[in-house]
Amino acid sequence: MASSSSSFKGIGEIFEHSAPVVGEFLFVWGGSKPWYHGVHESPQKIKLYSTIDRLDFRTGRWSSHVTRGTSPPLGPIGYFCTVRNNDIFYMGGYCGHDNCYHNDVNLFNTLNYEWNKLISSSDIVMKRGFGGMVCMESMGTEYLLVIGGHGSTPTTYQSQYQYDQMVAGHFRTNEHNLLSLST
Repeated sequence: MASSSSSFKGIGEIFEHSAPVVGEFLFVWGGSKPWYHGVHESPQKIKLYSTIDRLDFRTGRWSSHVTRGTSPPLGPIGYFCTVRNNDIFYMGGYCGHDNCYHNDVNLFNTLNYEWNKLISSSDIVMKRGFGGMVCMESMGTEYLLVIGGHGSTPTTYQSQYQYDQMVAGHFRTNEHNLLSLST
């Protein structure tokens, strides 16, 4: 884990991101940056999104940390995000080009700054971002509950949900998914 020098000036201009709180720290990862030109995957994109910024509430100081583990998620814009203990779960998100959305689930451990891909992309769950996600427990099992959002054309239409086509081929949905953290 490397952190920047005392000349760190903050995270700069960023939007379409989340800022989860773990303990005494606020974490900022990904998001859209005005100077970033979206590509699906490249060494530059992996390097850019292999860093996470952290605000220490006790000192009011920002620091930037290099991450490790599996590559960071490819959907860094408008992803779903929630916290459990020292872990941050990230799901889906917009890739930054064309109509490319993801639905993989990644865990980021805030103690060792390590990424771990939990669930790879699947056609069962709509590839999307810009919705909500919470971590919950029911009958002793922990789940991620993912609700709504918009994304690419669904490959599976589930009759109990709505899928409305928007401009430029994007689809908005009220689809919700319950993902077990134990399997």
